[in-house]
Amino acid sequence: MGLSFSLKKSFPGHKTEVELSIGEEVIVLFGPSGAGKSLILKLISGIIKPDEGLVAVDSEKLFDSRNNIDIPIRLRKIGYLFQDYALFPHMTVYENIAYGITNLSVPLARQTGMKGMGIGQKVRELMELMRLEGLENRYPNELSGGQKQRTALARTLAAEPRILLLDEPFSALDYQVREKLRGDILNIHKVYPITTIFVTHDIEEAFMLGKKIAVVNHGRVEQFGTREDVFYRPKTKNVAKFIGTRNIFNGVIKSINSRGITIYAEGIGDCIAEQKPDHELSLGQKVSFGIRPEDVIIRRSDMPLNRSLEHNLVDGTVTGIIGKGMNYTVYFKSKEDVSLKIDIPNTAFKRLNMSIDSNITVSLKKESIWIIETLNE
Repeated sequence: MGLSFSLKKSFPGHKTEVELSIGEEVIVLFGPSGAGKSLILKLISGIIKPDEGLVAVDSEKLFDSRNNIDIPIRLRKIGYLFQDYALFPHMTVYENIAYGITNLSVPLARQTGMKGMGIGQKVRELMELMRLEGLENRYPNELSGGQKQRTALARTLAAEPRILLLDEPFSALDYQVREKLRGDILNIHKVYPITTIFVTHDIEEAFMLGKKIAVVNHGRVEQFGTREDVFYRPKTKNVAKFIGTRNIFNGVIKSINSRGITIYAEGIGDCIAEQKPDHELSLGQKVSFGIRPEDVIIRRSDMPLNRSLEHNLVDGTVTGIIGKGMNYTVYFKSKEDVSLKIDIPNTAFKRLNMSIDSNITVSLKKESIWIIETLNE
């Protein structure tokens, strides 16, 4: 079952204009706080009415401003999981989940067969899936944050939604709990392959959960594609910044030949990038280009230079080192005063024997450089 929408909504100081079409998959809406991600979910669900546009599940229109269609929220069969759980405090875990079933309309309950003993069977099935066995008689104030969120998700799934909207559901939880719940989401989607939109501003969460990612900025989808495209081939400087790339430069196309694309950038000099099929570049064109921190390689002076690293060599000095457990971040400044951020695995860092003020040479891997054709801030 697929979801398509094309929506517009304006508030003082903010305008949302988005259009997407997705299938029975998990996609992530990713971007900074205030970008309009949660608003998009509210427009899809009907919590906030769009100024104009369309929301359709397969061929059924839930909202169509042109034809004056606006299906009530309770009849849309869209599950919405909020950040704050929204559990009923006077109900047990079992009762909260069962409410998602018994709150269905009578015709729908008949259609799904969830009456009498069927309700109990469905609740037990969801409790097992959400790792809630043994908590049936507990009230929300007796649960941990992770247990509350799993209960809220089970209640949402109990209503058998066609579309599942998850609005930063793990943001208030600690890292270990979030990691387990991310695994739960992926497992749930295998059992219930529902079209799911997951909102987050956490880059790790986005990469883990979304095979496809829509990067939202100022109420618009700035890039939509596979996570590999978004993370390793960002189309704009904004997207590059959102996904954690700090090594972004401006330059001019100097040559295009069998060796690749040569870009001249002040402070770096000539930098060669691989020619990609989707590149349509011309000599003298201004571009932005960049490289992820983990793809900047520090040359070991005691080792012969690998042929794959013979291009784009830059000399400079280490200006800072930060240990992050499994890896290190090294801050580098070239002789021409250009800064780079470099991420290095722990084991590799120890072999390099570096310290602040060390003079080193780095290689910007030719195949890892991506080019943004349009300069945009």
